[in-house]
Amino acid sequence: MSTNWNLGFSQMLRNTQPAYWGNWSLDAQVRAGAIGMLNTSTGAFTYVSNLKDPNVATTTAPSNEWKVQSADVSQTSTSVDLSGSVTDPETGTKVDAGMEMTWKFGSEGSISSTFLLENQQYLVDPTSQLLTNKDWVAQQAQSVGMLQNGQITQGFGVITQALMAVSGLNLGSQSSDSSFSITGSVGATNAMAGNAGGDAKGSYAQTKSSSAFEQHLWPGNANSVATDLMPIAYQFASYVGDTPVLGWITNISGISILLDDSHGGTYIVNATATYTVGGQQQSTSAQVSGGRSTMMNSIPADATNLSLTLAFKGMWSDEVHRFNWPSPLTQFTNGQIAVDLYGVWPGSTRAVERYTGAVG
Repeated sequence: MSTNWNLGFSQMLRNTQPAYWGNWSLDAQVRAGAIGMLNTSTGAFTYVSNLKDPNVATTTAPSNEWKVQSADVSQTSTSVDLSGSVTDPETGTKVDAGMEMTWKFGSEGSISSTFLLENQQYLVDPTSQLLTNKDWVAQQAQSVGMLQNGQITQGFGVITQALMAVSGLNLGSQSSDSSFSITGSVGATNAMAGNAGGDAKGSYAQTKSSSAFEQHLWPGNANSVATDLMPIAYQFASYVGDTPVLGWITNISGISILLDDSHGGTYIVNATATYTVGGQQQSTSAQVSGGRSTMMNSIPADATNLSLTLAFKGMWSDEVHRFNWPSPLTQFTNGQIAVDLYGVWPGSTRAVERYTGAVG
């Protein structure tokens, strides 16, 4: 089985962190301010350069336990007697009481990622830094063929955030009903497994597995402790035209507006969207009736000052709701807007943007 581990890892992260990419192979160059290419087919980041004098800060991780696992992965621990055969690399002392931590995988392709986090590394005011450094980023893009007609190709950009870990491991099962274990001192093994509660740094004396595994451990060698933090997940920003898009995860060809009137409403709604492109105001319109939904004509990705007017058709007058998005791509980084429409004639009406919860 050929598994794209990094893409599968990233897709798992999207369940709770919609804009994150996983650093499955533990590439140390994945840092806030790093410039490079992101391949959406594999989730792999290719480092090219760094921002000039980036303003980078760190914040303490909200929780220093990191555990991302497939549903069929279980984790158990067992006390073992090491009888002084292992030296704790952090303290230099012989270890008698040890621990074996075991991960069991039910199926081929299952994933486990467990780490002890230290902090989140991030660009301060990333939009401003991306605008200020746009010419420099464009030069780096040109050096690898990612500049076309003077514009940075989507997928080339800057890492804006990275979650930094002290220790841990990424495991991918290459067969069903398999297991992987690490053994070491109690504190160090717990730290490798992402279990907080102690001051020990992660390390291990040995590993064993019942079959072949895709494995990436930090620290990378047995009987050692890591001296640097390792990035395990990150956020990426690319450019659409001249606009930096934070949390970029896919190519954006335009801005879509879904009008969803299928929530039991009975009103006919006339929608008009106005926006500015290249200094010129443009507009598009659509109509949707109760029980149906419709997609408005695609709006250019570089549109600004987007305004949506929704007129719920009444007998004598319409009830109107309005939305305004000065820079829509900064709010809807995938270019998708969805407005849910409510109201049973002749009662009151309501319009709610689905993703942000904004009420028109």
